[in-house]
Amino acid sequence: HQTIFFSRSHNPLATYSPYRDRIPLQIVRAEVELSAEERAYLTAVEKGDYAGVKHALREAEVYYNMDVNCLDPLGRSALLIAIENENLEIMELLLDHGIHTGDALLYAIRKEVVGAVELLLSHRRPSGEKQVPSLMMDSQFSEFTPDITPIMLAAHTNNYEIIKLLVQRKVTIPRPHQIRCDCVECVSSSEVDSLRHSRSRLNIYKALASPSLIALSSEDPILTAFRLGWELKELSKVENEFRQEYEELSQQCKRFAKDLLDQARSSRELETILNHRDNDQSEELDPRQCHDLAKLKLAIKYHQKEFVAQPNCQQLLATLWYDGFPGWRRRHWAVKLVTCFIIGLLFPVFSLIYLLAPKSALGNFIKKPFIKFICHTASYLTFLFLLLLASQHIARTNLHMQGPPPTIVEWMILPWVLGFIWAEIKEMWDGGFTEYIHDWWNLMDFAMNSLYLATISLKIVAYVKYNSSRPREEWEMWHPTLIAEALFAIANIFSSLRLISLFTANSHLGPLQISLGRMLLDILKFLFIYCLVLLAFANGLNQLYFYYETKASEEHNNCKGIRCERQNNAFSTLFETLQSLFWSIFGLLNLYVTNVKARHEFTEFIGATMFGTYNVISLVVLLNMLIAMMNNSYQLIADHADIEWKFARTKLWMSYFDEGGTLPPPFNIIPSPKSIWYLLMWLHNKLRTTALLHTLGVITVATVSQQEVIRSLVKRYVAAMIRSAKTDEGLTEENFKELKQDISSFRYEVLDLLGNRRPPRRHYSSSKVEGGNPTESALELIGVDSGILWRNSRMQHFCEQGSVVVLVTPAEDRRDPEMADVHQGSLTSSDYLAVRDLPGNMAQAHRPLIAPKYQFEKNAS
Repeated sequence: HQTIFFSRSHNPLATYSPYRDRIPLQIVRAEVELSAEERAYLTAVEKGDYAGVKHALREAEVYYNMDVNCLDPLGRSALLIAIENENLEIMELLLDHGIHTGDALLYAIRKEVVGAVELLLSHRRPSGEKQVPSLMMDSQFSEFTPDITPIMLAAHTNNYEIIKLLVQRKVTIPRPHQIRCDCVECVSSSEVDSLRHSRSRLNIYKALASPSLIALSSEDPILTAFRLGWELKELSKVENEFRQEYEELSQQCKRFAKDLLDQARSSRELETILNHRDNDQSEELDPRQCHDLAKLKLAIKYHQKEFVAQPNCQQLLATLWYDGFPGWRRRHWAVKLVTCFIIGLLFPVFSLIYLLAPKSALGNFIKKPFIKFICHTASYLTFLFLLLLASQHIARTNLHMQGPPPTIVEWMILPWVLGFIWAEIKEMWDGGFTEYIHDWWNLMDFAMNSLYLATISLKIVAYVKYNSSRPREEWEMWHPTLIAEALFAIANIFSSLRLISLFTANSHLGPLQISLGRMLLDILKFLFIYCLVLLAFANGLNQLYFYYETKASEEHNNCKGIRCERQNNAFSTLFETLQSLFWSIFGLLNLYVTNVKARHEFTEFIGATMFGTYNVISLVVLLNMLIAMMNNSYQLIADHADIEWKFARTKLWMSYFDEGGTLPPPFNIIPSPKSIWYLLMWLHNKLRTTALLHTLGVITVATVSQQEVIRSLVKRYVAAMIRSAKTDEGLTEENFKELKQDISSFRYEVLDLLGNRRPPRRHYSSSKVEGGNPTESALELIGVDSGILWRNSRMQHFCEQGSVVVLVTPAEDRRDPEMADVHQGSLTSSDYLAVRDLPGNMAQAHRPLIAPKYQFEKNAS
């Protein structure tokens, strides 16, 4: 105990520890120590002492007593310290003396000091600039990677002013190659350093996704945000290592497009933006499609859900959707129901009128989107009613005829099927095959139409091949009529489920329908794992039990399989085993199927154990995992129910805004005079160029109008962004640092003006003044209102006598700022706050300052 006490008494840094062994500590990566002149030089820059920095630079030029490019322990040069403190005067002084800039421009951009960036951009390096030390030139010691350029870093910070300064100087950003690019540059870069290659691409995309850069440099910022957001989303699927970063950048592009649309103030601006076409779109030259919401179609194509669900966009869509029905949303639900019912009943009449007179009043009435939707819905409901009649076999007389002729109901169903097929062909022709298959409902329509075509074909084959009647029990398994009936039944299921797509129009059923679609995706993912488990156990059980397969004659009622009254041979074949394990999930398989007729108890035990293990894995683990996945999908939709539903509803609405597809099935298969007229006009336009020139003129005018609207939206967006940044910024630690730096710089400026600069140790200077008020003369030099000082009567007495008696505590020596003493009196906290920032060498703690008149006059001169 005495030894420990002795050690602690001689070493104040030592602490009590029961261990006698010690680990020696030393600095293994020692840095070059700064000289006294260099420390004073960097300290002067840190405190904003302009005169001190200027004096140090002059001495360095004459005596070479220090390195003006020296670094402090944090690796900062004098220029970087000045940038951090936003001291532009010292920055200009340092640049005039030829100090090395290095990464100063990047540092100023990262600190978002606009004045420093302007100063560095306008600075020209002297031709005979000194060689930079190798330590500073080594990129490993730099704060920035070699691929970072000023414009990229400015885009990362999203500072509009700095980006504008750089763009005005015609800077460029490298164009990123495609993720699967196999050019020489990409291959060599990836082989040399794959991490740097991926990071470099990420930095480029991070710069390109900057809202300020897109707003400044893009002619169509909304389209640029669409395409870039889609490209980043695709990159996130390939570059899994940086998936989160790419998804955040994609979401940033989506928010920018949505925020830009927020700035629209009128319907004219909104229509100009949403109807503008890209130059790459082939329909650009079609004068009939000048107002078809082309930009909104692109938003749907690129899955810009926030843009589509934006209130301004939805308001315009609702206006177009309910065109011809003013005040529809304010009507009672009963009135809406009766109106829709009457229009639905009259859809055959409207269709015939449109066929005969498409340009008449009623012809234009049926072309309205809402009326088209009601007519198409009524037509599809009629088709489902016919399917219901066909399933009841009302007109069928001989059920045993092998090749029955079509019934009246089936003849009525045929035009609808042909109409559906023609509508799908037109949609594929207009939108393209790629866009067609991206819609799941189109795939469902394709499957449904294929089943109906197969059913019709098989019925024709059966009608031609079989003319006789025969008991159905004697038909072969692959009889064309049996296959046709099975396919027709499956097609009926698809047709009925297709009606779910119309639920999207309703605000209550729409989110549920979207959640159902997401759950189907979860089920498909689940089936991959389940099929693997199913196949594994099926293979094992079949391997164990196929030796014990029995014949049907040996079983009860000559029945073999799991569909018998007494189940048997559940695992005799691989196919039978797969069926048995599948139905066991629903509890339709008994445990006794694991028994064998021979007394092989070990085999029965292993089989029962395998069967039980399968049920535990499939029911307890996998099924609960599926439930959790489906719950997660539903919650994801519920959290964004409004956006998801509006996006899905817009896709439904947009399908009725197009010019074609006015007539519902089966009337769409009838050639109309309008179709013939459009065909003749298309041939006429192909042979003439006048119409083309006219269309180009219309497009040019529309482009000019669109650019004016874009310019207005960008200005409003930038103003709103700056206001939001100032509002959210608040008071931070940086603000206090700036205030401290301003006070310190102000202090040294006053010292320089008064001419009484002293060594670091501060003393009072006393002098006598002849004529004039000494306090006002001194305070005018430093910009302090002298009227505040007259609050203290004792101080006023001394001032009237020609002297100022003030206690000013230096910043580093302040202990209690709430109270300061004056000679034979006191200065309150408010008075102290008014004069506490006087230069430090004019004050010393706890002693009065006496300044006679002649000293102030001398300093003022």
